[in-house]
Amino acid sequence: MSDSSLGLLAAQLKACPARDQNCSRKRVIALWNSFRKLAPENGDEITPAVLAGLLIYDDPLSTSLLPEAERTQLTALVHNALERFHDQTHHKLGKTIAATIKESL
Repeated sequence: MSDSSLGLLAAQLKACPARDQNCSRKRVIALWNSFRKLAPENGDEITPAVLAGLLIYDDPLSTSLLPEAERTQLTALVHNALERFHDQTHHKLGKTIAATIKESL
C-alpha cells in the first residue's frame, strides 16, 4: 500500500460516521434505562421528549394531538434517525476499510 493509499484510507476513516462515539447500542440502552426512570405519576415533568416518545408509541394519542401531516413528518424523522443509528452502529467502519484497501490494490 503506497503513502497516498494510506492517506486516502486515513481520510476516509476520519469521515466515517461509525467513528462517532456518541451513538452506540450501549449508549442507546443506557439512555433508555435513564428515560424509563422518569415518573410523571411521582411529579416528574411531562417533557417534550416524553410526549414525543408517547406520540410515536401510541397511535390514538398521536391522532388526538397531531394532524395527519404532522404525524407523517414525525414518523419520517424517526425512521431517518433509526436508519442513521443503524449506519453508525453496524460496522460501517470495517466496510470502509475493506473498500479502501480493495480500491488501492
